[in-house]
Amino acid sequence: MNRRGNSVRPWVASGLVILVAIVTQLKCYTVVASVEDAATEGGPGPLLSAPAPVPMHRQTSHLTVKLATPSHHRARVTSDRESDLPEIPLVGLGLGNIAKHNRIPLLLAEALSLPTRRSGKLDEELYYRLIDTSHTESAVEVLVGRSLSRLGSSKENYHVIIKIWHTHLGYGRTLLSVQDSLGDILSGIKTNEGNGETASVRIHAILQYPRCYDELFSSEKYLKTSNIPVKYTSCQEEEDALDAATKEAGASPLLDKEGSWERSYRALEELYHRGQLESIGISNFGLSDLKKLFGLATVGPHIYQGSLETLLTEEGLIEELVKHGVHYQCYDAVSSVLKGKNAAPQAYASLEKIGAKHGGMDDIDGSSGYSAVQVVLGWLVHNRSVGVIPGTQDLGHLAENSPSSLGAMSKFAPREALDIENALQALVAGEDTDDALKNAGVDSSTASLDNLSDADSNIDEDGVVATFFNTLDRNVRVFKTHPMTGEQIQLSHNISPGRNGRLLVNHDDVLVAYDRLGNAVKKFRVAAEESVDFEI
Repeated sequence: MNRRGNSVRPWVASGLVILVAIVTQLKCYTVVASVEDAATEGGPGPLLSAPAPVPMHRQTSHLTVKLATPSHHRARVTSDRESDLPEIPLVGLGLGNIAKHNRIPLLLAEALSLPTRRSGKLDEELYYRLIDTSHTESAVEVLVGRSLSRLGSSKENYHVIIKIWHTHLGYGRTLLSVQDSLGDILSGIKTNEGNGETASVRIHAILQYPRCYDELFSSEKYLKTSNIPVKYTSCQEEEDALDAATKEAGASPLLDKEGSWERSYRALEELYHRGQLESIGISNFGLSDLKKLFGLATVGPHIYQGSLETLLTEEGLIEELVKHGVHYQCYDAVSSVLKGKNAAPQAYASLEKIGAKHGGMDDIDGSSGYSAVQVVLGWLVHNRSVGVIPGTQDLGHLAENSPSSLGAMSKFAPREALDIENALQALVAGEDTDDALKNAGVDSSTASLDNLSDADSNIDEDGVVATFFNTLDRNVRVFKTHPMTGEQIQLSHNISPGRNGRLLVNHDDVLVAYDRLGNAVKKFRVAAEESVDFEI
């Protein structure tokens, strides 16, 4: 079978034209809420300095970010679109792993519905405007189209992310995959009865993987994924099962694992330049493939979808994305936090403690503050400008993690932001806070405070997050010079070669890095900025 087990439908091409008309003729009416200064890191960097979120009007909680058009390309294709940068919400709903498809209409009804009055009280609008779909199930895309038709407003822009699975890598197969997705979404969209309005739908297309990996089929992630109805044991077995229409669209990507994704990306570029896609992107690309893409692309990528672990640990890849202005979307923030809860209970508890300090009282159950998951999502959105697309089958969680709820949160102060990142490092590593940080060569902000003398234990709550990158071939440790006594106070454990270390310090602090022999290799003075980077 192909991605949907059917052949190419003759009406899909006309559907593309219809979509372009919808996208290009309607103006952008979205009222957005800002996350002021979100591109200026309030916590440990250099994870992401994403494009600054769009300034907000206070009456709404819709967070969006402008997608940059990088200037790195070897061949620039000029068009009218260059002055009109695409935009995408920072918070969306992921439908890729929803096992029960009969729940999807209910979830979308709750996510997309405008507020209504019940018992004289206006219901809160969740304000979901971004839907991330499955790469293998046409039923999901049809349901999304139907829901947008029934619930969408012509005064709003709705965004749908579609995926190209590794079986459809290659120029012709990628065009087929996108056409199938657009056809399924458009088949569900129709003019709303009575008012003649049509929802404005913006389509974003992402290459799910740069190639097929046989290891994928034995991975826990693949085996537990509910949106792949038929499980295979190898790339070749999956390829052999494809239907004739897919095979006729192009050669098997297994015959050219290095070049197939390049031709796929060229197909996405063409669709983008024609105005049929709002933006294009990639997912799960390694650093070498990413650099190769930047060398051959004529536009984008606008979006990179990756894991929380990638965001926290793959510093070279993240720096490359930051350098080229690529927007990062984290697809597994919630599952990563919950998965590490048992292995790192102290780290999870620290997130709950931070959440308890913020937020108001819930009118329904009387609870106060934010959950650990909300703290992480809020940190990603407000402090990192990272997009999040949590999925859930629970209506309560749908509301908790909505753009409305996360938009009501504020940017975390530097000390809290650093503690949140440290907790996430522990949760992702499956080791509790102290052990995980020692292995990474970093102290938590509170652990750093324990090493300070009484006379110097009052680091400002809004101190400076100092990031140290060790370029040497040996371990280093960072010390602080006491301003009155000249005493050297150790702030960090060993920072390994090629690794980052992050610490919370004060303005004008004098810091010294020593190698394992006790030689002072570099001296720093902390500038009066919110975050500073030092290279050792």
